[in-house]
Amino acid sequence: MARKLVIAIEGCCHGELDNIYKQLLDRQKRINKKIDLLLICGDFQAIRNVTDLTCMSCPDKYKQIGGFHRYYTGQRVAPVPTIFVGGNHEAGNHLRELYYGGWVAPNIYYMGNSGVIRFGGLRIGGISGIFKDFDYAKGYYERPPFRGHSRASLHHTRAYEVFKMLQIRKPLDIVVSHDWPQYIERHGDTNELLRKKPFFKAEVERGDLGSPVNSMLLERLRPAWWFSAHLHVPIATDPHIPGRSTNFLALDKCLPRRQFLEIVEVETTEDVSNKQLQIEYDPEWLAILRLCNEYMPLDESPFCPPATAVMSTTTPQIPLFSDESLNCELSWVSENVFSTGKVAVPHNFAPIAPAPPPETPDHVSFGLASGTRGGRGRGGGRGHDRGRGGGGGGRGRGQHHQQRVDAPWPGPRPDVIYPNTQTEIFCKMIGILDHLTQRRH
Repeated sequence: MARKLVIAIEGCCHGELDNIYKQLLDRQKRINKKIDLLLICGDFQAIRNVTDLTCMSCPDKYKQIGGFHRYYTGQRVAPVPTIFVGGNHEAGNHLRELYYGGWVAPNIYYMGNSGVIRFGGLRIGGISGIFKDFDYAKGYYERPPFRGHSRASLHHTRAYEVFKMLQIRKPLDIVVSHDWPQYIERHGDTNELLRKKPFFKAEVERGDLGSPVNSMLLERLRPAWWFSAHLHVPIATDPHIPGRSTNFLALDKCLPRRQFLEIVEVETTEDVSNKQLQIEYDPEWLAILRLCNEYMPLDESPFCPPATAVMSTTTPQIPLFSDESLNCELSWVSENVFSTGKVAVPHNFAPIAPAPPPETPDHVSFGLASGTRGGRGRGGGRGHDRGRGGGGGGRGRGQHHQQRVDAPWPGPRPDVIYPNTQTEIFCKMIGILDHLTQRRH
């Protein structure tokens, strides 16, 4: 019979997987319920080596290798199926390899720049990055090596991704983003928010706290749940949009005495009581990818919706492909991908990049961090906690001792982007060209 899935939500990860999984398993024991899934709302930091660290968009003084590489090499395995979206502090070269989504380690799945997957009967949508108006309309012009502004712009949400998400017709149960939807704070306790983060006051008064495109997606998609992070402050709201309400939850980053992990129960109509839960492809999303593939923008020119997508009288300001066009692609997907029923994402992860020895401490920076630094938390930008202690779990978090600058990476520097067979296999499965990750110049 149908039941509720027990889902853990994590705010910003910042490479703290060991601590997050420890807290999750402790919480599971306390509530005496098996946690079915962990969703992480960005700043995951899937850093495998010094090149990933170099490409991470944050000040060098905050760059540390973190603990992800031990999951990448298989020394450790995620105890719970884990799905994440990208934030604005990521190893952009690594995530670019998996533009359409894929495994970054066994049992840890990245949703891509945007995506929809299924898990236990739930439809879960995700959109990565943060909104910056000066990059939003641009195509994917960034080329390796990612330096200067392009290192940051890799993580700026693009109109093309939003256009794809707007094509979704069938209801979503969950949407995960890094950025908050704009105006979402108006549906919660704004005074409490400003008590915790008084420097948000001007943005709240101007009405530009959060992402305007996520607000548009919220109004269009109306999921039962929407989870976010980024601003390092918890907030819960219940926005009542005509036709359906959405439970919104934003969480903090993984630090002591912070609200960074919550458990929710989401009802599913699928009988999952006696089956192995797995991440599955979503037919409608695969059809949308086929429909949009030829229009992927690959330079700085503004993305313009194709002429075949027209404004609907029922969805003002939203260009949509016709139902007939989408149904045509759905038929292709049904016949060529889902002919025998549901299709699980294959467990085809394989490490393709060098990684440091497993005993490498999480705080190692391989000489990228200049000088010495105290134990302040990694991060930066809007939402970074000014003057507060931080750092990694179990490494003297909050202590202001000095850490020695680490020796440079001992081996040859690897390539910036590796050809990832997961992307190749996926594109072949749905019959699209891999315009982006196969581009070398």
